[in-house]
Amino acid sequence: MRAFAPLFVVVVAMPLLAAPAVLAAPRIEDVKINQREGGVDVVITASEPLTFQSWRKGNAAVVVDLLEAESPVRTLPGLGPVKAVEITRHDVGGTGLTRVSLPLWSTQDYDVKAVDKTIVVAITGVGTAQKLDVHATLRSDILAPVLVASADRGIIEGEMGRATATDAPLYAQASGARTMTYIGFKNSGTQSRVFARMNDAAEFNVRKEGDNLIVLEIKNATIPLRNNKNHLDSTFFDSPVKMITPSEIEDATPTIRITIEMKAAVPFETKVEGREIAIYFKK
Repeated sequence: MRAFAPLFVVVVAMPLLAAPAVLAAPRIEDVKINQREGGVDVVITASEPLTFQSWRKGNAAVVVDLLEAESPVRTLPGLGPVKAVEITRHDVGGTGLTRVSLPLWSTQDYDVKAVDKTIVVAITGVGTAQKLDVHATLRSDILAPVLVASADRGIIEGEMGRATATDAPLYAQASGARTMTYIGFKNSGTQSRVFARMNDAAEFNVRKEGDNLIVLEIKNATIPLRNNKNHLDSTFFDSPVKMITPSEIEDATPTIRITIEMKAAVPFETKVEGREIAIYFKK
């Protein structure tokens, strides 16, 4: 009788592959409105620094879009020149955003300042005694498409930026290298402004490359936070500026390169304003 050798089955333990980590979307943790002399401040606090774009809708509303940020939908009572604070959710090409709409009693000046995890919308004016049905008045805001154009030309007055670093004055590193703490875009009826905020005075140059590219290079400077390297898309604004792309060139001496893609060639002027290097584009 023929004998057979015993059969051994070898089981090889395979390491379990961890599922890729899913980064949680930034959360809006608090929205409040504070009275101050001459107006009010709408203070938006998030779980992490945000990318925002703000714009004026019509003559008496300011809108702040917080890209890729999550928040419950709710309405807060207004104060002073602000009728109400309406927080809604929208989806643009599969990317969600939170919109903070501020209908005003009348046309007022406003400014947006982004510092670390906080965005402050400063509205001037004293308000009115008129009563308001918040939900009825704001239905048009809730249903409005994202980035409503003005007279089919794009948003005339607005701003974009990335809140990524504290705005407090910082000391230069021991090596002497500067850091960019903020990059922004602001549009008005007469001009567009692209600006880089530094922690200290920095050497830079601006040059034109071809017909539709302007390049700002900041010498011996770095972008310490990754979010500041993402582009700002200003396509929807009534502006000659189309796209702003910051990058960092690693070399023996690091350099920040900010490439500004233009919709059309227009005159421009570079200014140093405090710790900001600003390029103004005429319309």
